[in-house]
Amino acid sequence: MHAANFAALGIDASYGRFDVPPEALREELARCAGEGYSGLNVTMPHKKAIMPLLDSLAQSAIDAGAVNTVKFLPGGKTEGHNTDVGGFFADLAERGVEIAGKKVAIAGCGGAGAALAAGFARLPVEALHILNRTPAKAVALAERLAAGSSAGAVVGCAFALSSPEAESVFRDADIIVNATSAGLKQDDAPAIPPAAMHSGQTVCDIVPVARETATVRAARSAGAVAIGGLGMLLRQAVLAFRIWTGLEPDVEAMRKALDSAMASGGK
Repeated sequence: MHAANFAALGIDASYGRFDVPPEALREELARCAGEGYSGLNVTMPHKKAIMPLLDSLAQSAIDAGAVNTVKFLPGGKTEGHNTDVGGFFADLAERGVEIAGKKVAIAGCGGAGAALAAGFARLPVEALHILNRTPAKAVALAERLAAGSSAGAVVGCAFALSSPEAESVFRDADIIVNATSAGLKQDDAPAIPPAAMHSGQTVCDIVPVARETATVRAARSAGAVAIGGLGMLLRQAVLAFRIWTGLEPDVEAMRKALDSAMASGGK
């Protein structure tokens, strides 16, 4: 996406990818600053861990409690942003998904799940339920978000994702979001119990893979509107480019490059 955008705009730049062990995160951040990078993206497991290493945080990162985009400022200073949330909601808006007055259930409250929960909590949804493999984390996140929330209710569910109680919450939701890692592997089972999904629902799986995840397949088979993670991936990249450069990207060039990469076997 970024390479295609650079080419379309005539910008002499490149976008690389590299693995960084958690213990090397501080050193890698300093290296990139020293080598003249304009910015970075970070993904699991660094979205929370990088926050105390940065010189400043944009409001998007503070609200989300996670960073996925870093901008290098003059003098080597670093500024953290979150474009996951904006990218997710931009994709839903592009698809015409109505959010106001809906009941929302989010599975997973890691970096991306917590960020999306914070985004929904600022909207006038009827209710927001947060479910997690470790229920105590969902409860703690809900308690933090409830103060000042625009949502009718923010509930951290004190039961496991696989429990009958969780299935009931999912079945009652208008919008379901899978923010767990289930789906990254080809043989992963659906993150949401198939029996809990039905027509009239919108089910979003933010795992950014070309193939349909088991969650998306199960949602579509149940008659729900099923949305994969590629739209969010595109829209968060659009926002990141704006942060790094202050320029408007060629969104269609980025979309075509993403579609091409996925069609040729991208994961």
